[in-house]
Amino acid sequence: MFRAALTVCLVSANVTAAAQEAVTTGPPSASAVAIPSPRWVQGTDVELMVVREVNSRSARAGDQFRLRVNAPVVLDGATVIPVGSSAWGEVISAKGTGAAGGKGQLSLHLLHVDTAWGPVRLAGTQGAEGDANTGGVILGVLGFGLLGLLNKGGNATFKAGDIIHGYIAEGEAAMTAPLTVSTDALPLPAGGSESQAPKRAAPSRIVE
Repeated sequence: MFRAALTVCLVSANVTAAAQEAVTTGPPSASAVAIPSPRWVQGTDVELMVVREVNSRSARAGDQFRLRVNAPVVLDGATVIPVGSSAWGEVISAKGTGAAGGKGQLSLHLLHVDTAWGPVRLAGTQGAEGDANTGGVILGVLGFGLLGLLNKGGNATFKAGDIIHGYIAEGEAAMTAPLTVSTDALPLPAGGSESQAPKRAAPSRIVE
């Protein structure tokens, strides 16, 4: 009786261990399967939207800022960068407004866009200038003398909601259309008759 009970316990333990091993070594789930990277194509347009205002008054060279992908990027019929993805840019130079109506200047360039396969480099630069205030300076000088020269121009600004276009800077080179040559411009083959050559239209009038 004791041996029979021991045999039953051993068989039960072996079955449980085999079931656990089957669960552990089963096929991987769909989430664990890596999705292959898409075929990136250089020059693919990426429409971006400014998230927070960047202006020449507070920005400094080297400052980085976030942008938002405003339209899906589709390659080979599949969306590879969905709307709402983050992209990043950097301020190249920033010049605030100056006296005598000087206007602000701001230049930036794009860095990369975040994707499911990691960051993808972007190409593209953008510049902005504020409005000059020379009219205000003239009126200020007439009314307040030299103190009128302290009037400043406007700041250069990329406002929240502004659209900037960047381009994918890595991957395959974009395909170009083959060059076609018109046969009308080709010379006549040897032995060809004059009738095969294109005829020139007679001038409508002759100016002497």
